[in-house]
Amino acid sequence: MAFGEFGGRGGFSGRGGRGGAMRGGGRGRGSARGAPNARGRGGPPAGRGRGRGAPRGRGAPRGRGGAGGSNTVLEPHRHPGVFIAKGKEHMLVTKNLVPGESVYGEKRISIDGGVDGTKIEYRVWNPFRSKLAAGVLSGLDNIFIAPGKKVLYLGAASGTSVSHVADIVGPEGVVYAVEFSPRSGRDLITMAKKRTNVIPIVEDARLPNKYRMLISTVDVIFADVAQPDQARIVVHNAQSFLRENGHVVISIKASCIDSTAPPDVIFASELQKLKEGRFKPIEQVTLEPYERDHAMSDNAEYKEAFALFDKRGTGSVPRETLGDLLRALGQNPTQAEVAEIVNAAPRDVDYKTFLAILNRPDGFKPAGTPEEFIRGFQVFDKDGNGYIGAGELRYVLTQLGEKMTDQEVDELLKGVQIGADGNVNYESFVRTILSQ
Repeated sequence: MAFGEFGGRGGFSGRGGRGGAMRGGGRGRGSARGAPNARGRGGPPAGRGRGRGAPRGRGAPRGRGGAGGSNTVLEPHRHPGVFIAKGKEHMLVTKNLVPGESVYGEKRISIDGGVDGTKIEYRVWNPFRSKLAAGVLSGLDNIFIAPGKKVLYLGAASGTSVSHVADIVGPEGVVYAVEFSPRSGRDLITMAKKRTNVIPIVEDARLPNKYRMLISTVDVIFADVAQPDQARIVVHNAQSFLRENGHVVISIKASCIDSTAPPDVIFASELQKLKEGRFKPIEQVTLEPYERDHAMSDNAEYKEAFALFDKRGTGSVPRETLGDLLRALGQNPTQAEVAEIVNAAPRDVDYKTFLAILNRPDGFKPAGTPEEFIRGFQVFDKDGNGYIGAGELRYVLTQLGEKMTDQEVDELLKGVQIGADGNVNYESFVRTILSQ
């Protein structure tokens, strides 16, 4: 996912699917893979294993080099610093920062175009070994990583993807690569000895204060930490290091967060946590077929909900439906806010206008937790037994706070069990309503 602007920082991008990556904005400053018992990136090891991208087999680091062939044509990708080598097969490549050297046994090709007829060497960027490459090929509109940028890479492992990010940012850019595992960290340090724009940091990404003296303000954070609390990790690092109007690209693997819940539910939950951290989503893409149960985050959830309300198929929705559409996406606008939005909106609202409303600077007040609503009802629970009269419940809903009409209360109470004494279990009532 991609996020933008944290209070101005961050951004996300999105398409549906079992998994993917998100990019996004942060707070006005300023993707995760793993499995149970596997070593998560950027966090403490949970079992044996080795960092992804570690050299395999004898001589693997040297890789394979060769001429690109007379039929190989190099074209720049829309992401600066990334290229497509077109020959017998099309390959995603980055310009090798250290010609003649491979990092993880990747293929190298040389193509005409250098000074005085010399060749330029490029490294093949394998999307099955790098979630960032998978995100590029899955259609991310912007990865925000470009020549000259400063990047904080959380979950660097042994440096497979980091080395390509180093190629992209070039000698004028910097990559701060954070990895917790000492074993993967050793490989990361070895890689950084030749790619001198990489600053390896073997530390726990949960504790940014431990490495705050090593990092300056960065333009982009790429997060690939396979940890259940990765949203919190990203937010804390963004607060410490991400510049104003910086961005975050985060790779999320659903099974690392909750292996029992559907991936789409996990992605939506992580998205909400990042929004609470003042990140604004830009887009989300699935990483299949390169990764399963991954998502990188313009958000698929938003597009799907918008399409459901676009009953005429015109690419726009009636402004009168904006309140319901916002609530369907987990927002909590008051009736007054809805009236204000509807009055200011055009008669037919297109998707771009809707996103501007959804991501308005002041946002919307959070809906509140079940416990907060339950505490409110406890004021009327004179006996302290968890029940209040149905009449008292109706009074609270129609007379206090955001007032409801009697018709709305009647609809709300349908299916609510009222005891023979006319009382309602308000805790059960609150949890039932908020789960709908």
